[in-house]
Amino acid sequence: MKTYLRVLLFFVLPVIAPLLFPPEELLGIVPEVLLPIATAAMALLMGFFLWRGYSLALTFSIFLQGFNVITRVMTFFSTAVTLNAGGAPQVDMLYIVLSVLSMGISMWILLRLDRGDVHALMTR
Repeated sequence: MKTYLRVLLFFVLPVIAPLLFPPEELLGIVPEVLLPIATAAMALLMGFFLWRGYSLALTFSIFLQGFNVITRVMTFFSTAVTLNAGGAPQVDMLYIVLSVLSMGISMWILLRLDRGDVHALMTR
């Protein structure tokens, strides 16, 4: 596997995927901000261990990306469409686009980490 693909797969995309939220949510209350930041920090740490060739880090990286997809799916419908004061539905398009993009990145990482060339790097 080429170096730029390893950096992209182990460090860049796993950190970006959990942080794709609308800016007003990332600047919101503390508990909402801590989960994506903690997930991104764990993804960065797992990227370091993946680079070093630890196979257990591969399992944890797959878990983190799957966790991102599951939490996005669980919160997608309740956050994407809300009712305003008049009772009319209001669609948050920025949230929808960023959530679908984040889920797509995480799913691509999951599928890519499960391929043979990545497993061949994990020889420890």
